[in-house]
Amino acid sequence: RLQWLRADRLTCEKRQGKHVSVTALLCGLSRRWGKGSGLALLLPPVTLAALVDSWLREDCPGLNYAALVSGAGPSQAVLWAKSPGVLAGQPFFDAIFTQLNCQVSWFLPEGSKLVPVARVAEVRGPAHCLLLGERVALNTLARCSGIASAAAAAVEAARGAGWTGHVAGTRKTTPGFRLVEKYGLLVGGAASHRYDLGGLVMVKDNHVVAAGGVEKAVRAARQAADFALKVEVECSSLQEAVQAAEAGADLVLLDNFKPKELHPTAAALKAQFPSVAVEASGGITLDNLPQFCGPHIDVISMGMLTQAAPALDFSLKLFAKEAAPVPKIHWS
Repeated sequence: RLQWLRADRLTCEKRQGKHVSVTALLCGLSRRWGKGSGLALLLPPVTLAALVDSWLREDCPGLNYAALVSGAGPSQAVLWAKSPGVLAGQPFFDAIFTQLNCQVSWFLPEGSKLVPVARVAEVRGPAHCLLLGERVALNTLARCSGIASAAAAAVEAARGAGWTGHVAGTRKTTPGFRLVEKYGLLVGGAASHRYDLGGLVMVKDNHVVAAGGVEKAVRAARQAADFALKVEVECSSLQEAVQAAEAGADLVLLDNFKPKELHPTAAALKAQFPSVAVEASGGITLDNLPQFCGPHIDVISMGMLTQAAPALDFSLKLFAKEAAPVPKIHWS
């Protein structure tokens, strides 16, 4: 795996002539290993355990009266997928039930395409523990799978348009749930973009105003970034983009450009600064994504992948006999 990482790093270095970002490595990892394969290794065990603990405490901070109804006897349940999409979030689902002394057996691998009704997994453990983790685990899996499904659809649309750049998420994530949502993007085949403020020095319009101009903002960012981080600058015109590139920006974000303005602006910038990467963002949806794909665009970031992705429908059904009942689908 380390050899693969070094190979991906070398490929990106040759392509851009600069050090590669963590996002580029993760995107290369996802493409090389396939959707979901090995991505659980990216999740720090201590962080994962802390997240699970906070989720369970939120759902049951005090007395669990329903536990007296279910009891502590051994039980089993089947996880069913009731809507189509991409399966994502197994490490979180596992961690929740592991903390509750339950065991999960998966019938489908991470990144699988779901065709309802699909028997996805089986969970065994004390009845009251199964039910204590049920809603938290389903919420996490449903949300993560929804984001992976949206990401996969976006990547498919981009590839269908003949574009080979990076489809990426953004930092528009749910507070306290970012790790799940960024992981879902990777399972779906998209790039996660910067994970937090420390992953990339991004100079946005408000930074430019505060600094007193594009050149001053980029110089300050370049000094802060030193050799370890890239600098990206949000621009609203070709003039700003040229100023950012001249001041040392590694990436230029052309924000809220219409396709008819985006492509000639990107072409003009690349003609002067071929090593500067161009990102397009703002108002991009699954429907209009192909219009933003072009030979001078390196990254297309989409906030809707995390903000507007519908959750998939899963259910966890306890059963007493060998044959687990198949749940009904309620079509809307």
